[in-house]
Amino acid sequence: MDAIYPYAHIIHLILAIMFLGYVFTDFIMISALKNRFGKDTDEKINQILGAKSFKIFPISLLFIVLTGGVMMSKYINTNAGFFETDLQKMLVIKITLASIIVLGVLFNIFTKITKRKKSLFMQEHFHKVVLFLGFFIIVLAKMMFSA
Repeated sequence: MDAIYPYAHIIHLILAIMFLGYVFTDFIMISALKNRFGKDTDEKINQILGAKSFKIFPISLLFIVLTGGVMMSKYINTNAGFFETDLQKMLVIKITLASIIVLGVLFNIFTKITKRKKSLFMQEHFHKVVLFLGFFIIVLAKMMFSA
């Protein structure tokens, strides 16, 4: 496992930057364009971006979770323990925050596949939640190795 850790780490970081970068861009930049071009153009923009993001981001999130699991197994396991050190406690908090994001994405995929209407909260606030949780995940990641 130690041999693949650096590769998992690089893949994890690149995909996490892409994932949060897209959410940030959507929240700040794309939302500023809404209601600027007319309803038909806004719908076309949303359809095009939605189709692209639906193909790319669930897969990238899957690899973020898989590479995170590889890295986690170095610090949380039956030999090292689960809540023994501050690093492990922060890692568990990070995993919990990331799990909230994953559950939200899975819920969005479920609503898309079943053609159900998204809840107003998921439409209006999920990207804000992802950015908020992502910020704390990044801060925790930095704190884990700076002590």
